[in-house]
Amino acid sequence: MKKQFLFASLLAFFTLSLAVVSCADSSERSKDAAQDAKENLKDAKENLKDAGQVAANALKAERDDLSAKMEQSGRELDAEIEALDRKIEKATAKEKIKWQERRKMLAAQRDELKSDMARLGEDMKDGWKDFKSATARKLDKISDDLKAD
Repeated sequence: MKKQFLFASLLAFFTLSLAVVSCADSSERSKDAAQDAKENLKDAKENLKDAGQVAANALKAERDDLSAKMEQSGRELDAEIEALDRKIEKATAKEKIKWQERRKMLAAQRDELKSDMARLGEDMKDGWKDFKSATARKLDKISDDLKAD
């Protein structure tokens, strides 16, 4: 009976030892997994922040490019309006009407362009693509109108 009791005690001891070692190992793996998850989350946040900065820089570059094009078109409109003013001074009555109509149309385009330039400075998170497309069409029309005489 002592042998059986000793055997049962040893068996219980080894089983208990195995369970303790196994739980300790599992706990370490859980801690490692939790640490890995924290590091992955930190990396994901940094990547997201970097992506946001890249997108912001790209948007700024687009705005700067569009602004430069708008300013150039504005200067061209102003130059054409000044040229028309000189033509109007020297023109006959019939020609004056034609040049005054053209001047009026170009002045309206210039005013609309100035309004769009003011809007360009606003924070346009929504509707940027639409604004950019509409402005590109306007710039093309202005360019075509300036070429037409």
